[in-house]
Amino acid sequence: MPAAKARPAAYHHGNLRDTLIALASARIAKAGAADFTLRELAAEAGVTHVATYRHFSSREALLAAIAADGYRRLQAQEAAAQEALGTDHWARLLVLPETYLRFMLDTPGHFHVMFAHRWSDDATYDEAIAAQAESFALLERSVADCQAAGVLPAGAASRLTAAMLGVTHGLASLWLSGQLDIVMPARRRADRFILETLKASFEAFRVSDPELWRAK
Repeated sequence: MPAAKARPAAYHHGNLRDTLIALASARIAKAGAADFTLRELAAEAGVTHVATYRHFSSREALLAAIAADGYRRLQAQEAAAQEALGTDHWARLLVLPETYLRFMLDTPGHFHVMFAHRWSDDATYDEAIAAQAESFALLERSVADCQAAGVLPAGAASRLTAAMLGVTHGLASLWLSGQLDIVMPARRRADRFILETLKASFEAFRVSDPELWRAK
């Protein structure tokens, strides 16, 4: 008599929500896109398809949870890195892009959903949007602190913040997509090259004309 075909177990995970986030993030990191269904994740987790709906109403809701989780984790890591540096405003600012890059390397699946996946316009991403704003506020406060201490030129903190974030994310995205080899010298470690480039860019912001950052 043939063996009975194994069926996914009934809902039994005490941490199924976290399991689904981890499985989805791993798939995204491997594929470079959110190319999966909740049914596929349920099979991988060993639960029924219905069990996934106890936590996520749709695949997009799961992606929104990944984005929110990512921004909270990024902010926590950045805050911890700053705390270890005391009150040196410039050092506290420079550690942010370094932490950002390390986060990208450690959690590429989260990073993709946070910065490359197109979010839906409905309320699905409200929690992620709030977490994103809190994460961005940490960078903006750090820039403002440097301005107040005379380390960065006066002007609109938001303009400086956007420029610094743009440089950091641009380099990180080029690295993650494998396109950095075009400009990176041969035999250089990509992470070291990026950090040196970031610091050079930030130093350029540091000595720039305050008129560039004046609110229009």
